[in-house]
Amino acid sequence: MKRQYFYYFLLVCTSLLWGGNFVAGKFMVGHTSSLTLTDLRWGVGVLCLLPIVWLQEKRLLPPKAAWIPLIFMGLTGVVFFNLFMFWALERTTASNTGLISALNPLSIAVVSFFLLKEKMNGRQIAGMFVSLFGVIIVMTHGEWQRLLQLRFNLGDLFMLAAVLTWGFYAVASKAAMKYVSPLKSTLWGGIFGLVILVPFDAASFNLIDPDPAFWMAVLYIGVLGTVLGMGFWNIGVKHVGGTTSGMFLNLNPIFAAIFSFFLLGEQFTLLQAFGTAVVIGGLLLFSYRPRRKMQTISEARSASSL
Repeated sequence: MKRQYFYYFLLVCTSLLWGGNFVAGKFMVGHTSSLTLTDLRWGVGVLCLLPIVWLQEKRLLPPKAAWIPLIFMGLTGVVFFNLFMFWALERTTASNTGLISALNPLSIAVVSFFLLKEKMNGRQIAGMFVSLFGVIIVMTHGEWQRLLQLRFNLGDLFMLAAVLTWGFYAVASKAAMKYVSPLKSTLWGGIFGLVILVPFDAASFNLIDPDPAFWMAVLYIGVLGTVLGMGFWNIGVKHVGGTTSGMFLNLNPIFAAIFSFFLLGEQFTLLQAFGTAVVIGGLLLFSYRPRRKMQTISEARSASSL
C-alpha cells in the first residue's frame, strides 16, 4: 500500500516538472525551430542518462527482445508526439491545444484497454470525467463562454493525433519495461527518437541569439523535464499501469498555471483554485481502493513471489 502511494508521489512530481516545461518554453520561443528544440531537449536528456544508467546497471545495451518496443517509444514519444504538437501550435490557439491535451488520460485508457486489456470500473470512469471537468475549469478560468468561442481547424486534428500518439507511447513503454528498467527505456527511447529525428533537422539546425535564460530553459527541460520527468513517468507506468498514470497528467495545467502565477505574473483565480480541487477529487476517486481489496492484491503478490 505504501509503495503504491510512492508511485503516485512520483507521478505528481512528473506533472510538477512537466508543468514547469510550459513556463520554460516561454524563454525558448523565437530562438530556434521546433525540431531543434526537440533535439536539444532529448540530446541533453540522453547525455545525462548515459552515465546514470551505466553506474546503476553496468550495462548500456538493451536485450534484443526490447528493441522493437524501444524503437516504438522513440517513434511515438520523441518523434511523432513532438511533431504533431508543434504542428498544432503553429496552426491553432493555445486554448484549443490545452483543452485537447486534457484528453490524454482518456487516450491512454482507450489504447491500454484495447492493447493491454487494462480495464476500469464505474468509479474510475467517474473519477476520470470529474478530473477532466476540473481541468476545463482551470484552463477556461471558469469562463464557460470560452468553450463556445472555440474554433476548430487542422491544427486541432494534429493535437488530437499527438494525444493519441501519447496513448501508444504509454503502451510501448509498458511493453519495453518487461525487459529493461524505466531509466534504460527512457534512455533508449530518446536515442532511437534522435536517430530518426536529427537527420531531418541537421541541415536547418540554427540558434538565433540564445541568451542565458534560453540555456537555463534548455537545461531545465532536458534534465528535469526529460531525465527526471520521463523517468518518473515510466516508473509509474511500469508499476501502476498506463491508465492510472495518465490520470495524473490532469495536474500538468494546474502546475503550469501556478508556475505562471509566481514566475510570469499571470493570474490564478479562485475558480481555478476550485478547478484544482475538482481535479484532485477526481484523482482520489479514481485511485481509491477499498482496504480489503488492497490486502487481497498484496497477498496475491506475496504468494506469487514465493
